[in-house]
Amino acid sequence: MRNRAELYQLKHAARAWYFTDQRKAITHAGIEYLPIRGLQRTAIEDESIDKCDTEVTFPQMHLLNAEGEDLAAIFAGKIFYGGVTITILELYQGETLVLHEGRVTQPKYDEDADTLTLVCETGESYLNRNILTRKFQYSCPNSIYDRWCGLKFEDWAFDITVTAISGLNVTFTVNPTQVLDAEGNPMFDEEGQPVMETKSYPDQWLDLGLMLKGGVHTLITTSSENSFTLYRQHVGLAVGDVFPVVPGCDQSKKMCDEKFNNWARYAGHQFIPNSNPIYTQLIK
Repeated sequence: MRNRAELYQLKHAARAWYFTDQRKAITHAGIEYLPIRGLQRTAIEDESIDKCDTEVTFPQMHLLNAEGEDLAAIFAGKIFYGGVTITILELYQGETLVLHEGRVTQPKYDEDADTLTLVCETGESYLNRNILTRKFQYSCPNSIYDRWCGLKFEDWAFDITVTAISGLNVTFTVNPTQVLDAEGNPMFDEEGQPVMETKSYPDQWLDLGLMLKGGVHTLITTSSENSFTLYRQHVGLAVGDVFPVVPGCDQSKKMCDEKFNNWARYAGHQFIPNSNPIYTQLIK
């Protein structure tokens, strides 16, 4: 290949989009990159960590991968905050050069020009930011199922089947699971068939919980016994889908103890004084 060609890899969880700025599709390392005429980017500034961003502009808003999934749909309802990564490669005379590797921080739409522009930054600039890590607060600062919380997603998950969708409201049925004995081993009947049961869960059990589909987590705000409401649209969600869901936590010590029996990892501060002692005691 004598002419320079740029390849664009965009990934979100288990889904991926592969595009090139050339007129014809290009196969590289076993991956086919679909042509997008008019695909362009701004110059990549690399003189400092804080100036290594670039903007990639697509000349159309609907961008489909080989599976027919629309890239633009990922950015609906801010679902992209789960993390869209981007890698830009340059091919020239059989050599491959990585021009940019990072993540998408912002989509920008121009309806008049019918374009979608993605603002992209590198991992270095992201790590160079000053961010708040831990807070001295009454409620627990841990996010449920993270390494500080300690609870395992798979231990609390159960599969459901979607039966109806209305906006952000999802109706479901709980899928049967195999019965476990007192030691946690799966049970079988006399004929060697697994003993199955369909568990029931109370109202609000999934409040502030999560659903996982296609490698993407979406927050559940409220729930009843057989339905829940999502915080935002989950792209590709359809009736008949089967995926796991997990209960949530309101970060209170009461729920951490009574619902999850995880009080030993509770990281909130229950005895913060109502008034600041620096002003009420030390100054006097």
